[in-house]
Amino acid sequence: MKKQLMICLLAIAVAAVIAVRSTEPNCGLLRGHSHEVFTLAFAPDGKTLVSGSGDFRMDADTEQLQEYGELKFWDMGLRTESSAINSDARFWAAAFSPDGRWAVTGGGVHGMRAGRIQVWDWRRKKQIAAVTQEWLVQSLAISPDGRRLATVSYGSQATLWDLPNLENPVVLDGHTDDVKSVAFSPDGWLVATGSWDGTVKLWETETARCVRTLQLDGELTAVAAVAFSPDGTRVVAGSGAVDRREANCRGAVTSWEASTGRHIVSLPHEECVTALAFLPDDHTLAAGSRDGDVKLWDFRTGQELSTLSHAGPIEAIAISPDGQLMATAGRERECAIRLWNLPQVLGDHSRVPQTATLVSGGKERL
Repeated sequence: MKKQLMICLLAIAVAAVIAVRSTEPNCGLLRGHSHEVFTLAFAPDGKTLVSGSGDFRMDADTEQLQEYGELKFWDMGLRTESSAINSDARFWAAAFSPDGRWAVTGGGVHGMRAGRIQVWDWRRKKQIAAVTQEWLVQSLAISPDGRRLATVSYGSQATLWDLPNLENPVVLDGHTDDVKSVAFSPDGWLVATGSWDGTVKLWETETARCVRTLQLDGELTAVAAVAFSPDGTRVVAGSGAVDRREANCRGAVTSWEASTGRHIVSLPHEECVTALAFLPDDHTLAAGSRDGDVKLWDFRTGQELSTLSHAGPIEAIAISPDGQLMATAGRERECAIRLWNLPQVLGDHSRVPQTATLVSGGKERL
C-alpha cells in the first residue's frame, strides 16, 4: 500500500513539473529551412510570418563552400510556406513595414565581411532598394510611422535610414563595443541600442543625440537584445555575463524607466537572454536565452508565468498581432519554427490583446 502511494505521489510530482514547463501548448512546427533560423516577424495583419536563415553549403559545380540565405513567407492560416527568396547572403534580421507593404531584411556575406540591407515588395518578390556596407547587419527596426529604419552591424555604431529608398544615413556613434540590437519607442521619438559594452543607449530619432545611457549591474557585461514596452514607459534589455573566450554566460532581463533611467527590476535566466518580445497587454514579456528556454514574465509582479523549452539556443521570438500565437526559433537540428498557443500557455494569466512588439538580438554573438 505504501509503495502504491509513493508511486502515485511521484506521478503527481512529475505531472506538476511537466505542467510548469508548458510543453503541451506547442501547436505546430513550420519546416522548410535547411539551417538555423535567425529572425522572425509577423505581418501587421497576422496572416503572414517571415523567417530568415543562412549558412555555408557546398557548390556542386565548383566543390567550394558558398554562403546562402533563405527568406521564407508562411501562410499562417494554412501553416504552409507561401513564397521564398533565396540569396547569396544570409538573412539575419527582418521586419515588416507598419502598413505591411514592404519587408526589410539585413544580413550579408560573412566570409567577405560584406553587409547588405534590402527593401522588398515581398508579395511580388521584387527588390525596391538595397545598400551594401562593410559590416554584416545583425539587427534592425522600423519606426512606427514607417519612415525610418534603424540598423546595427559589427562595430560600435548604429545607423538611421529613410524608407523605403534607404537614403540619408545618420550614424549613432557612442558605444565602445559591438552593437547587437536596436528598437524604436512606440511613439517613434527614441531609438534604443544595446551593446557588448554593457550599456543601452537612448537616442532622439530626429537629432541623433544620445539622451540617456543605461548601465548593466553586477556580473552582467553584455546586452544582446533590447525592447520598449508597448506603452513606452520601460526599456528592457536581454543580457548576459560573457567571457569572449567562452560560450557560456549567465543572463537576465533588466528593465528601466524610459523617462528617468531608474532601474526597475532584473529577472534571472540561466544563460544570456538573446531575444525579447512583448505581448500587447503591456505587462507580459517573452524572453529567450542560450539555454533553449523561453520564459514568460509578468512585469508587474516579476512572476515567471511559464517556461517553454527548445532543443537549442533561442535566436528569435515573434508574437502575432492579436497576441494569440508565439513563434520561436533557434539553433536546433530540425531548423524548425515552433508555434505556441499563448492562451493555453498562460492559462488564467492570458488576456486578448490587440498589438505586439518584436525585438531579436544580434546573431554572431554570445
